[in-house]
Amino acid sequence: MNVLIISGSQREASQSLHVANYLKTQSLKQGFTRADVLDLHDLALPFWNEGFWSGSEEWNGWQPVAQTLQAADAVILITPEWHGMATPVVKNFLLLCTDKELGHKPVLLTSVSASINGVYPISELRMTGSKNNHACFIPDHLIFRQSEALITQDLQCSDHHFSERCSYTLHQLNAYAQALKDVRRSLDGLSEKFPYGM
Repeated sequence: MNVLIISGSQREASQSLHVANYLKTQSLKQGFTRADVLDLHDLALPFWNEGFWSGSEEWNGWQPVAQTLQAADAVILITPEWHGMATPVVKNFLLLCTDKELGHKPVLLTSVSASINGVYPISELRMTGSKNNHACFIPDHLIFRQSEALITQDLQCSDHHFSERCSYTLHQLNAYAQALKDVRRSLDGLSEKFPYGM
């Protein structure tokens, strides 16, 4: 089972990337055989434009990303909370994804807050983030509050209860990944007639 962890901050060496690396180590303890981190800061994708559909040269970098997504059995999508919202690069990323990349795959939504907040980006993504890409956001999510103190520099969680919550949620993600493989097989090719949500 292969999980792709997406760090959705536009900042270099961000707390979101730090959390992504922590979740990578924890995912491998919860049944995933491979865990990769995709840093949207490093990727520096253009913002969506109509050249995406026509395959203009600026979008040449998307194909390797799409292939990596297609190979994943599950996805962890991490966003910091900026002004109570998910970041522009996360929203842009979801605009670029189709059902070929995320369709009927389990996605664990995760937010990162330097303070005690972090719930608003989760609500925002649950409302609009899966309409056309058909991602399946699992029921649970993770909010890394007081993130700088919560995850140490050597990728240890300073809160035992939250560490247990992470383990449970990653185990849940793995269970969904296994179950939804059959769903994707049964829908293969059928969704081409209806690629967009209502």
